[in-house]
Amino acid sequence: MTAYKKVNTICPYCGTGCVIECTVDTEHNRILEAKGSPDGVNNEGRLCLKGLYGWDYLNDPQILTRRIQKPMIRRSGKKSPLEEVSWDEAIHFAADKLKTLIRQYGPDCVMGAGSARGPGNEAAYITQKFMRAAIGTNNVDHCARI
Repeated sequence: MTAYKKVNTICPYCGTGCVIECTVDTEHNRILEAKGSPDGVNNEGRLCLKGLYGWDYLNDPQILTRRIQKPMIRRSGKKSPLEEVSWDEAIHFAADKLKTLIRQYGPDCVMGAGSARGPGNEAAYITQKFMRAAIGTNNVDHCARI
């Protein structure tokens, strides 16, 4: 008998943070269904078409490269191989690179972006506040302007 479990995860598409409830076949390690989780504060149990149907590539046997499942970094440039690291190391690595870019090119080399299909004005406010107060730039954009 096949064992199933429900797993909540965050949708990878637009950055809104919708929660997807996946039904997983644990025997074959495959996702069978995805739907909006009732625990999703942003999406309130609903999903757009990408969230509903965009996950099926995970089960596609034609994919040529395996899916990255752990944080990975390149220690010495684009030509160096990716290596698995802990989440803490990956976050520190990204933060250090961001700080280096800001020191070298100034804060205007960084931009923050928001999503119209998001959690509301509070997230947009926090994004612009972080970019202006922490990073030191007014480079904030939003997909609603397009």
